[in-house]
Amino acid sequence: MRARDRILTALALGGWGAFIAWFGMSGAPHQLAKDFSWPWRAARILLAGHDPYQAIQATGPYPFNVGMFYPLPAGLIAIPFAPLAPALAGGLFVGLSGAALGWAVTRDSPHRLWLFASAPFCMAALLGQWSPILTAAALLPALQFACAAKPNIGLVAWLYRPSWRGAAGAVALVALSLVLLPQWPREWFEALRAAPRYRGPAFSLLGAFTLLAALRWRRREGRLLLGMALVPQLALFYDQLPLWLVPSTWARSALLSALSWVAWFQWYPSHALPSS
Repeated sequence: MRARDRILTALALGGWGAFIAWFGMSGAPHQLAKDFSWPWRAARILLAGHDPYQAIQATGPYPFNVGMFYPLPAGLIAIPFAPLAPALAGGLFVGLSGAALGWAVTRDSPHRLWLFASAPFCMAALLGQWSPILTAAALLPALQFACAAKPNIGLVAWLYRPSWRGAAGAVALVALSLVLLPQWPREWFEALRAAPRYRGPAFSLLGAFTLLAALRWRRREGRLLLGMALVPQLALFYDQLPLWLVPSTWARSALLSALSWVAWFQWYPSHALPSS
């Protein structure tokens, strides 16, 4: 695909993600930027010279129901969005993430474009989650600094295409966060004590078969699948978006997207939107 076509495709896909995010967030202004509210609020609090882990506490319904569960680098990345209204900030964050992901997949794997029609992408866009930018980071090492914002999925993204440059970017972001707020790791771990406990799929009876991915650890897809089997993640669909880097054909990618909606329609009637 020519560079011009890639740019136009990436912009269109970013616009698709931004629309989903803005539609969900502007329709519920009391929920601010949904899950992106935590990094967005943390960025604003940092700019005001205060400690986000002290200022963000459980005070009401979602998204004010829990403390700051994100590491401080998430707040640093959100600083450019801090001056914006919540829905605009969340929509722009998702739009840029989607555009980066679209640019990445059209380079040499256009069959992965089906991921933009998947339940995990739509859920990530609706809730202002990090999986689109982290999936892009798996393909573009220059974006791997963002892995520090959500280390569980970030580690999986880095394992897909390990890069010293990407690791250095993440380490530099963490170092900057420590300069600004040296005590944040301790406060973050204290906040996580109140978080629900989740495990990777491999730690369940039905999911244990995913450990067979270790037999293909030399392949990127094998490392990614093994990492996704082991790291803790929410069963709310958005964390699973990196799995769309595994299918190798149009048909397999389309089938995975279709099956994701079958699973979503089985899951959704008995679950409310996430509370954290």
